[in-house]
Amino acid sequence: MLLSRRLIPVVAGLALVLALVALRLAAPAAFERPRQAAFDSVQRLSPRTSAGAAIRVVDIDEESLKRHGQWPWPRYQVAELVAALQDLEAGAIALDMVFAEADRTSPARLVPDWTRRFGFRAADPEAALPDHDAALAAVFARGRVVAGFALTREPEAGGATLLTLRGSGEAEEAAALRGPGFAVIGGDPRLTVPRFTGLIPNLPDLDAAAAGHGSFSIAAGSDEIIRRLPLLAVIGDRLVPALALEALRVMQDEATIKVRAERDGATLTGYTLRVGEVDLAVDATGALALHFPEARTTPTIPAWRLLDPDGRAALKSEIQGRAVFVGTSAVGLSDLRPTPMTPFEPGVNLHAMALDQVLSGQALSRPAWAPGAEIVAATLLGLGAALACGFGSLRGAGLGTALLAPVPAFAAVALFARAGLLIDPILPTLGLLAGHAGGSLARYAGSERAAMRLRSAFTHYLSPDLVAVLASDPGRLKLGGESREMTFLFTDLEGFTAMTEAAGAEALVNLLNAYLDGMCSIAMAHGGTVDKIVGDAVHVMFNAPLDQPDHAARAVACALALDAFAEAFRADRRAEGVPFGATRIGVNTGRAVVGNFGGTRRFDYTAHGDAINVAARLEAANKVLGTRICIARTTCDGVTGTAFRPVGILMLKGKSVGVEVFEPMSRNDAALTAYREAFGRLVTGDEGGAETLLRLHADNPKDPILALHARRIRAGERSVRMAA
Repeated sequence: MLLSRRLIPVVAGLALVLALVALRLAAPAAFERPRQAAFDSVQRLSPRTSAGAAIRVVDIDEESLKRHGQWPWPRYQVAELVAALQDLEAGAIALDMVFAEADRTSPARLVPDWTRRFGFRAADPEAALPDHDAALAAVFARGRVVAGFALTREPEAGGATLLTLRGSGEAEEAAALRGPGFAVIGGDPRLTVPRFTGLIPNLPDLDAAAAGHGSFSIAAGSDEIIRRLPLLAVIGDRLVPALALEALRVMQDEATIKVRAERDGATLTGYTLRVGEVDLAVDATGALALHFPEARTTPTIPAWRLLDPDGRAALKSEIQGRAVFVGTSAVGLSDLRPTPMTPFEPGVNLHAMALDQVLSGQALSRPAWAPGAEIVAATLLGLGAALACGFGSLRGAGLGTALLAPVPAFAAVALFARAGLLIDPILPTLGLLAGHAGGSLARYAGSERAAMRLRSAFTHYLSPDLVAVLASDPGRLKLGGESREMTFLFTDLEGFTAMTEAAGAEALVNLLNAYLDGMCSIAMAHGGTVDKIVGDAVHVMFNAPLDQPDHAARAVACALALDAFAEAFRADRRAEGVPFGATRIGVNTGRAVVGNFGGTRRFDYTAHGDAINVAARLEAANKVLGTRICIARTTCDGVTGTAFRPVGILMLKGKSVGVEVFEPMSRNDAALTAYREAFGRLVTGDEGGAETLLRLHADNPKDPILALHARRIRAGERSVRMAA
């Protein structure tokens, strides 16, 4: 039974963990956002430490626009910028921009337009007019320039030339697709990398003059945050590289990019790209997982410095042999992207970061075994938490869960920092919490069921009020007590010993249980706490543990109800031939100490004090007085609305002061008035009182109190004091 109770929380916790795992397998998209958020946090905790030695960014920033005019600049100005980089011996010059339309500021375009519109004539009509696009193409032809282009799935591209390519023949003819060859091993990446139907290329002369062509399109996550950079794409039926990948190829004077499919068994896990002597890993979609440095730490040179003829020579050490990416951080040019590190990262920096990461060898990967390992970790942690809830204390299980909860996050940060592994800490943490939640809830539910059974059992012995108080305030279950005024009620069954000898054991048990059940029910119905049941005797106390200002009245009402029940029960049993005796009741009010008494292993909620002993003695005095209920004056003084008949002053053994006792009466009639008057005269020593009592006895010989006084008067007693 104990083992079963222990196993229920374990089963509940494990079931919740398995439900979590099943949800993860059935609906992985629901876990994607939290997982990406966890990876972002890991990035911020452990940014890439590379100094960007192999790359530089030339930034057309706000200051450059202020000095040289708003974008787009005339192509001759772009040509001057590119030529300056070539003169400074840049290893590759990657342009994060596209020149899809002819430069409208070229004299070759402006003069004919002015002639048509305004009749303008050039001084030498035979002279060749400068063409800015041709000037830029000539600079491109000097080498090392990677022209950028945009990928699109849209049917339109504004005023730019849009090439829509669907077949391999068109792809071969497109100038924008002049680029490297691809050597593919182990699987065709065109089946898994993103496919585009169109692109926005540069002017044909520019594309023809460039040494390489790369896409600068950046794909954001579902939350618009950039975490990966696509390095491969498909146009029509042909693979094309991204800007960073093409810059790497041009830097190394390579003609071919090798692509090798990587598999875990039959499952494609990604591709390894080899460019010259450099290997880099991408996922199955051809994207590189970016390991970001701290925000805005990419080495950057403002464009205006390169356009300054007097100062550009000083930049040679910054440019020589490096891959230089030309782009913009100006807000108005709308190329700022959110990343895990900052909401405003210039797009050109992302391409530079990617190449810097590749050249520094700081790759990130999410291995094929990671999802399985996360599921196993979630299951084991959840099972451990459930076992702790089942076989340990809930406090210990909660403390253990709190201590283990950060462990998956610490492990994820450590694996990221040391090995560049992207391991999700969210699922293992959720598994731990699910196991603890399921186990603790089941344990709590079991405790509640046990408490309900305990409360149900104890309500047979204690007042429901006491049970409720102890259930709501377990702090009361401690050793100690308090002194307060209380009323105590004792009952005893006359002739119990004889009845025990006459009745069989089984019949006696059933008979006594029925009697005691009725007695206890009445006591608790009046707000009494059943302190003890000793054999056939019942001890009841009032005004504890809850305050009962009317405790005396409750006790008297309870005594009358008990007497009525006991007499009816007695009559029924006698009708059945069972010699069931009368029930005697004693009630007293006084101060007592009430609380939990005993030891640390077992204690009892009870009361101690002289008032309790007096109540017990009053119950026994009924035998001498011939009454069934005997109540002390201390109790009667706290009751209104009930008629009492004075019996006398009992001189209890061991007490120097007598106890005035009364019998409750069902009604206040003329007979009771006559008795009180005669009793009062007897108390004052008036002989007429004794005569009146004798006369009242003659009128009602069966009245036990009148019979008592008659015997005492005939024996020469004239005092109301009597031994008991």
